[in-house]
Amino acid sequence: MSGDRPTLATSEALKTISGRIPMPWLIVWGAAVAIGAVGFVTTVGGDAQRAWMSVWSNFLFWTAISMAGIVFGAVLQVAKGHWGKSFRRLAEAAGAFLPVSFALFFTLRLGAEHIFPWLGPVETEHLNRDWLTLDGVFLRNGVLIALLYAFGFLWLFYSIRADAPLVAGEHRGWRRTVVSLLARRWRGDEEEVTRCRNRIGRLSAALILSWAIIFSLLSFDFGMSLTPGFVSMIWGPYYFIGGWLGMLALVAIMAHHYNGRFDGLQLWGKWDFHDLGKLTFAFVAFWTYLWFSQYLVIWYGNIPRETNFFMPRSTGGFGFMFWLQMVLIFALPFPFLLGRSPKMSSRWLAFVGSLILIGFWVERWNMVAPSIWHGEGLPLGPPEAMISVGFLGLFALAYGAYSTTFPKVPLRETIAVGSPGRGP
Repeated sequence: MSGDRPTLATSEALKTISGRIPMPWLIVWGAAVAIGAVGFVTTVGGDAQRAWMSVWSNFLFWTAISMAGIVFGAVLQVAKGHWGKSFRRLAEAAGAFLPVSFALFFTLRLGAEHIFPWLGPVETEHLNRDWLTLDGVFLRNGVLIALLYAFGFLWLFYSIRADAPLVAGEHRGWRRTVVSLLARRWRGDEEEVTRCRNRIGRLSAALILSWAIIFSLLSFDFGMSLTPGFVSMIWGPYYFIGGWLGMLALVAIMAHHYNGRFDGLQLWGKWDFHDLGKLTFAFVAFWTYLWFSQYLVIWYGNIPRETNFFMPRSTGGFGFMFWLQMVLIFALPFPFLLGRSPKMSSRWLAFVGSLILIGFWVERWNMVAPSIWHGEGLPLGPPEAMISVGFLGLFALAYGAYSTTFPKVPLRETIAVGSPGRGP
């Protein structure tokens, strides 16, 4: 099977550097950001909670996907994942959103009073008010994500440094300046590739562990605490594995988009998509297992106080959105990816990836809105659509800035792996 995978020369891979975001897309994504800003400003004055709920859920959605993009390469290193090396740059590009995420994190404090129910009186004794303080939540998580993001960018630096001298020659202006900084004090090709590979080898396991711990804490404070009295020991993995699965879906979409776009150059073959499809299929099942495990423990343990999480989501107007997320993330992707042939089709895999991404947007919205919304009707309409479009525009601009600066596949491989093997 490995013989059916495309083998690219360096000159061919360099052709995938476009050097700029196409003007039509730049206008589209810029307009999307403007729409989001207008949607927030026009909503926050009349219905502040609804505006901040949308900001909150979109922050959780895009941040989880972005950090998972950098962690993808670290996982390949630790797992010796030879098959996924060619997808690494597509995943890493999601990490370009992290500086935006960091800035947005501190703006969330402005709307905290509209989101956190524990800031006021709550009818539960199962609430740790020593842990859940406004200053504590934002200081604690702010320091942790600053450290994690810095760690992630350090890993990313060594991932792309080996390619930097070649990439810099393809650019001019600010892109050339930025890429040239990544290649400062170059010591020669062989020495630098070896050095980058060694640094990545040392950093990868620690990055994965830090991601799991810090994103678990973030999800406890920003997600689980919205339902006072609800406690789930697997809430952390439920959150960050959701981001991981959303990232895999994004990679499938972008790989289909770029494949054959550069003078017909096939960057990934059917077996590459087959492997990506297998991993996506596995985590569709695993994420669903995590979700069901939360419910199962409450049911067989007869823990009525924790039903306050599931009851608002499975009844009334929120019930439809609850089941919609399960259909989009599990009920459709699972059978769609069962066979071998569907996983080999980039078009089909991108379609399934689109379902999963939409499903996780619904899931993150369901994570926030049912816990705190007490108004009439379903808080889902033009304001939520406009703010979500704005976040999409921000993410697309960040992703596009990275993906148009670097080649779509690595030029000099810095991840140490074993010899290529045949998968099942």
